[in-house]
Amino acid sequence: MRSSGEWLLLDVGNTHTVAGVVAGSKRVETARYRTDPAATADEYRSLLRDLLPETCGALPSRRPAFAKTVVSSVVPQLDATIQEALAPTPVHFLNHQSPCDFTLGLPVPAQLGADRLANLAGSLQYIQAPASGNLAVPLLIIDAGTATTFCLLDRARVYRGGAIVPGLEIGWQALQKRAAKLSAVDLVRPESQIGTTTDTQIQSGVLVSYEAMIEAFSQKLLAAWKSPETRILTTGGCMHRLRLPPHFEQVPDLTLIGLERYGQLLE
Repeated sequence: MRSSGEWLLLDVGNTHTVAGVVAGSKRVETARYRTDPAATADEYRSLLRDLLPETCGALPSRRPAFAKTVVSSVVPQLDATIQEALAPTPVHFLNHQSPCDFTLGLPVPAQLGADRLANLAGSLQYIQAPASGNLAVPLLIIDAGTATTFCLLDRARVYRGGAIVPGLEIGWQALQKRAAKLSAVDLVRPESQIGTTTDTQIQSGVLVSYEAMIEAFSQKLLAAWKSPETRILTTGGCMHRLRLPPHFEQVPDLTLIGLERYGQLLE
């Protein structure tokens, strides 16, 4: 029997969507699938039912399958589809006006993506920040997805800015598309950073150089910010491919953690 208190969390990215279900204090299911901007409401409802059978098995029904749905979306053409697929469940799409535990120190707050808002909220939850007051150290949050984003949150919980970099897979695909003599290569780590074949040179060049970019660019951001004692959190679908130093803390579910926090604040 489904609890009326279950929430659906959706992180809709340009390439993939991650869905999670929260029951009480536990996230009971998580699924990941490719984002299809052309999906219909019926297709979306069927997809959720297949991926999350325990909680979505009764969709559609006369009663809401969930108490609420919290969505971070960077694909606005899917917003109406999601709303229709989950009706009559209340659906909240994150934006800069959603209640949160931090402030946005930006000239145009509306420009900050919903995924980055969720990551900021998730970071505060992950580090178990106090309900109010300053943080022990500032935070740098790195999300490696279709794009790789860098977000800086100061000790006073103010988002100060960051950067957006083309994603790992974008660079890999562009190299193969634009260089006619380079065959399609699986993006896996070679045995050595020094490639001895075209394939292993591409693999090393793409993966290792991207790791070097993240490390070096993080250092430049923190130097410009004049905040060397900063805690660094990483997340995103491409992060599992990368090997970064231990002080880059990997938090795979960071965005879902943030969506869950927004759900609590929307109570």
